[in-house]
Amino acid sequence: MSREYTCSGMQCGRWLIRNELEIDWFNYMTHLLMYDQVKIPRGKVWKRYGPLHIHVPPEEYILALKILAGRHKDIADSRILLQGLEIETRQQVQQLLDRYVPPVTQKMKAEDIERSLSELFGE
Repeated sequence: MSREYTCSGMQCGRWLIRNELEIDWFNYMTHLLMYDQVKIPRGKVWKRYGPLHIHVPPEEYILALKILAGRHKDIADSRILLQGLEIETRQQVQQLLDRYVPPVTQKMKAEDIERSLSELFGE
């Protein structure tokens, strides 16, 4: 059974220096800002640094966030993810959004979602 650890204060600073990582390598604030807006999956372990395990989220989750963001710069990435995930319809994307994004957040970000879907599917 694995245990999870937190990295705080001086302990975190020493760990970052020892592993030659930049102080902002881990975007903790993004996680805090989105915690109540999306369902954050655990993901798969990508790297291990002693007791710290870095998880990578599923591609479906990354796609859902890119569509939710509604930014022009995410459209190219979204196209690649759609192709890799073999997603061809708006309905399939909506299923992903429903899996990871609560209805209240979808309503709040409806314009951004629609902008992304219109660029991706032209409808």
